Amino acid sequence: MRMSCCAGLVAVSIAMRAVGAQDSLRFVGGDATTSREVQQIIEAAAAQGLPAGLILSKARFAVAVHTPGPKIVETAKSMATRLVVAQRAIAPHAQESDLAGAEAALSYDVPVEILRRISSASPKEPIAVPLGVLTQLVADRVPAKRAAEIVTDLLRRGATLTQIAELGNNVDADVKIGGYRALDAANMRYNGLGPHLAPLSAAAAANEPGLTSSSGPKKP
Repeated sequence: MRMSCCAGLVAVSIAMRAVGAQDSLRFVGGDATTSREVQQIIEAAAAQGLPAGLILSKARFAVAVHTPGPKIVETAKSMATRLVVAQRAIAPHAQESDLAGAEAALSYDVPVEILRRISSASPKEPIAVPLGVLTQLVADRVPAKRAAEIVTDLLRRGATLTQIAELGNNVDADVKIGGYRALDAANMRYNGLGPHLAPLSAAAAANEPGLTSSSGPKKP
């Protein structure tokens, strides 16, 4: 069984950002003002219990691609702000990879309420992969509301992380290789996976009305 290419590309890249990010929080790059301001942002984030290493990694990457100093500072500030919002939205989830996934979703303008719903749908298990797939679907231009309905439903019906990740990968391939509209591809793959999952409870169905009418082309 393969855990996917693309929850793959978004979720795995999120995990890579998290691994070892806290080993060293010393930022040196760009001019002295940029270094000082970014370092202050990193230290403030760490003091709040945030995964400040993620900010450090982002800032270092920005230096590597020759981003101007003021833009690096702006990027670090924005990421720190999103991490604060992410931490509150997905509590009690506190793993660095989960926070990284939530921050990435926020960077694609996914509403905070959607992050709360996904956190609530999987209160005891890590949610980095579901969040990665959510972000991937939104990046592929599936409306955030529909992407959230699909991911939340899969969690509530006991889908494995592999199944969730593969749905994201398949939708991405359908869009980029098959030429499908993103929403059609998402509905098609969701409908194809549905028979392999437990039925959605009446209470859950009442909370996710959009899942009862997922039209789209037939799976090839």
